[in-house]
Amino acid sequence: MKHILIVSKDTVLKEQLTRVIDPTKTQLDMAESLSSAMSLSTEMQYDAALVVVNRYDSRAAEFLTEFLDQNPQTMLMPVSPNVAVEHVLDAMRRGAADFIHQPVTAEEIVTRISKCIESRRMKREIDFLRHTQPHIYRFDDIVGVSAPMKKVFSLLRKVAPTDATVLIMGETGTGKELIAGAIHFNSPRAKNSFVKVNCAALPENLLESELFGHEKGAFTGAHRQRVGRFEQADAGTIFLDEIGDMGASTQAKILRVLQEHQFERLGGTQTIDVDVRVIAATNKDLTTLMNSGQFREDLFYRLNVVTIELAPLRERREDIGPLVTFFLKKYAAQINNRVESVSTPGMKMLEEYHWPGNIRQLQNVIERAVIMCEGTKVLPEHIALYDKASPKKKEIVEIPEDGVKLVDVERQLIVQALERTGWVQKNAAKLLGMSPRVINYKIRKHRIKRPDL
Repeated sequence: MKHILIVSKDTVLKEQLTRVIDPTKTQLDMAESLSSAMSLSTEMQYDAALVVVNRYDSRAAEFLTEFLDQNPQTMLMPVSPNVAVEHVLDAMRRGAADFIHQPVTAEEIVTRISKCIESRRMKREIDFLRHTQPHIYRFDDIVGVSAPMKKVFSLLRKVAPTDATVLIMGETGTGKELIAGAIHFNSPRAKNSFVKVNCAALPENLLESELFGHEKGAFTGAHRQRVGRFEQADAGTIFLDEIGDMGASTQAKILRVLQEHQFERLGGTQTIDVDVRVIAATNKDLTTLMNSGQFREDLFYRLNVVTIELAPLRERREDIGPLVTFFLKKYAAQINNRVESVSTPGMKMLEEYHWPGNIRQLQNVIERAVIMCEGTKVLPEHIALYDKASPKKKEIVEIPEDGVKLVDVERQLIVQALERTGWVQKNAAKLLGMSPRVINYKIRKHRIKRPDL
């Protein structure tokens, strides 16, 4: 339930608000004087306080300061029919959440109170995340013991304290966002915003508005001005995920921000200066996209100041065990505290699987296993590996650009098989998946002879 204090000599405002609020969700208390308001605030922590004054004078200003010193969590709002700009500025400097100019409807007051309380809730949440995220993104808390990850950690420690633009490359699910966060929260910009944008999630026209904002009337549906992500990230870091999916028009604007630290909102003429560190990520081969004209070469070199390549999980199998332990503890605490470990056969399944979805897939598999497990050990039947196909095998024979005759390839393969088996035709036939009679026929057909005979 919300608790709202009304400080007023008469009951008019309380009566107005009583008609539009839900008494089961909001309690209204009344104080007829500033001194009684101070006294009531020692007995109840109010979400909001409305202070009705005929004129915002020095006495009202002093009360505002004194009240907020004692009740910093309360959203205090002066209410007055006589308001000057300097009064509003003074109240805001002293900590007022809003300044309500009468006449005003009860519905509008309730709306403004709700907005202030929601703003306070969001601020608390942001403060909480800012305190917890540095722990989440500490280098020592990122799981990885393999040689490729040790190389990444070494690079992170070098690049994080700088303002260098970073390009993170790796398959889907390898932890690109985690690495971007680690760079930001271990940098001098850690106390400022870390803004994430998925460039593949929005079509080109909406992505430009998302990144750079727009002015009112810039396009159909733009009913008000919108601040873009680059402005939100000012003095902080912006993470552009899946930048390989960005269209040509947006690429040009990103290049300008990197070069000049300036841009204009869509439909606007005012040039906006920003101080933003850019971290980009992609699961695509940008070199191939450049060669095909889909990605700007100049933007690639601007982004590619420092490149961090994240190996897929199948190429760093030493990390599977520690990752399984990490996710097991996490989900066991959330779902089923009895689960303590993975059985030996279960761990063998996890270590031998090729993980096309990388760490994200492993995380989901462990979460499901903990849900399904009724004992203390995760067994093979609790582990769901839906795609049990092996990784795509490398092509045995690569066809050259100018082509090759099949008869020549067949002859070479038979010779290789014979040489590897000491010219024992039965064993060579087994290597090539044919019978001894067939290989004997093909040896005679291709006129293959052992060199030392």
